[in-house]
Amino acid sequence: MHPLQRLENHTIKQRKVKFDFSQTPHYWIYDNPFATHLINAVHLILPVGELWMCRVFNQALPFVTDEKLRSDVKGFIAQEAHHAAAHKVAQDYLRHYGYDIDGLLNYIELAFKKLGVDSPLGLTLPKSLQPHWLTVRVGIAASVEHFTSMLGTWCLDTQPWQEQMADEAMSDLFVWHLAEEVEHRSVAFDLYMHLCGEENKNFAYLQRQAIMAAVAPSFIMILHHCFKSLAKGDRELNIPLKLDLFNVAKQSVIENARSKQVPSFVEMVGSLKRWIRPSYHPYYEGDTAKALQVMENSSAVKALKAAALATA
Repeated sequence: MHPLQRLENHTIKQRKVKFDFSQTPHYWIYDNPFATHLINAVHLILPVGELWMCRVFNQALPFVTDEKLRSDVKGFIAQEAHHAAAHKVAQDYLRHYGYDIDGLLNYIELAFKKLGVDSPLGLTLPKSLQPHWLTVRVGIAASVEHFTSMLGTWCLDTQPWQEQMADEAMSDLFVWHLAEEVEHRSVAFDLYMHLCGEENKNFAYLQRQAIMAAVAPSFIMILHHCFKSLAKGDRELNIPLKLDLFNVAKQSVIENARSKQVPSFVEMVGSLKRWIRPSYHPYYEGDTAKALQVMENSSAVKALKAAALATA
């Protein structure tokens, strides 16, 4: 039986929402360049990263023997593909304000190419090792999804961009996206454990710790690199930002305490304490009911439902 199926019988589905950023101001988190640039860094990473996950999960589908998990994986792929498309639209918003992001996007795409669909670093793997490499890549996705579900839970609990503190269109994109991250938070982990097999639970645990040891610093470094690139490219910034990793992490803690508009670096790192537990499962990292309730209030989701009713 699919893990935790008895606790949560929920169908993951794609919501084809649309966003218009033509009226979104430069600092969409009002009067807060630091928070705007830090959150905007996600626009640069996600389209490439999420399409990479889609390709990996499509490769894994033939090996899934559990029907519930198969349905969840298909729903995951559909959601992640649409997340990538939505953030590509947001990249045009960045170009509109004069950011030269194409070189950075090429850098990120090259980084994911090194985690190739068929082999790492362009190496030719023997057929006997290809199933294991597939499992490792799903483990990488599960590690990243740990952070995205943690960020989703932070967003749902804190409601950082509510009460006219940020542009409605851009905040709606992030709230919708992070709510779906909470909704599908268990899929990558369940797929990883399924591919490892029940008989290899101890090895699966040790391997996912090794994967996270590589993913966590890489995730932080690439996020910092994107933030730094955006801050340097900001032609309107009047107050210089300290761009080294230590000061960005320090500022994230201060800004989290002051305005709640960015997640705390300390909380992100602290979430790894839960990951290292042998009993860890993403199901306990979020609240699906809350995610669905938040999505019901999304302007984009409401527009999608209204359009569906109009054509029914």
